[in-house]
Amino acid sequence: MFEERIADLHSTYACVSEEKIKINKEVNNILLWNTRKPYLYMRTTDDGRLLVGGGDSRFTSATFMQQNKEKKSKELMKQLQELMPGINFIEDIMWAGLFGSTKDGLPYIGPHPDFENAFFVLGFGGNGITFSIQGRQIITDMLVDKPNELSYYYRFKR
Repeated sequence: MFEERIADLHSTYACVSEEKIKINKEVNNILLWNTRKPYLYMRTTDDGRLLVGGGDSRFTSATFMQQNKEKKSKELMKQLQELMPGINFIEDIMWAGLFGSTKDGLPYIGPHPDFENAFFVLGFGGNGITFSIQGRQIITDMLVDKPNELSYYYRFKR
C-alpha cells in the first residue's frame, strides 16, 4: 500500500504444556523473558499450563511457518531445559504466528502524504496494543488541530 517499506514480517513460535504442570512456585504467575537472540519467554496460564515462546525468524511464507513449527518447538524445549533442568513439560499445543516490526520499533500514526483525508494507526510488534491506545489519542488530537508531542516520533517518512 505504501511506497516505503514500513515493516518487516517475522514468524514467531510458541507451545503450551498440558494442564497442571509442576513448576517452581517462584516462577508461577510471572513473565520470564530471556533477551538473548533468539529470545525466549515463558509464563503460566490461568489453567495451570506453561507457555513457552520465541524463536522468531524472518517470515517467508505460511508453508515455511508450518514446516518449521515442530523444529522451533524442539528448540524452545531445549532452551527451557537449560533454564529449568528436569522440568516435565509435556507439549499439548504448538503454533506459529506472524507479526511485523519497524526499523526503529515504533508505530506509524497519523496522516500519510499519499492518502489525502486519511489517518493511520499502525502499531507493530509486541507493543501494538499500547501503540493503538496512543494512536487513538494522537488521531483525536489531530482531528481538532491539537498538538501532540508523540506525533513527530510516529510520523511517516521518518
